[in-house]
Amino acid sequence: MTNTELDQYRKNWQLNAAQFSRILCLHSTKISEYLAGVTRIPCSVAMHIEALALLPEQTRMSLFEKRLKRKKLHCAHNECVFAMSACN
Repeated sequence: MTNTELDQYRKNWQLNAAQFSRILCLHSTKISEYLAGVTRIPCSVAMHIEALALLPEQTRMSLFEKRLKRKKLHCAHNECVFAMSACN
């Protein structure tokens, strides 16, 4: 996944960078690096985004709402299995 493709998902889902980082359970600095093309996007992040994209829109939006209501970025391993998984 390229930084342009990543940013297109963010824009299609009408999220700012901070919201996008919370949805993906990533630190905002990392998402900024990915969006700017400074750092390669790990395949585990790409898989997470592609999995979210496959969800029906209503289900995806409901999930986004729940994650955005959290006060701090805190994802347990079982909540963010795609973001936390290793990909070789």
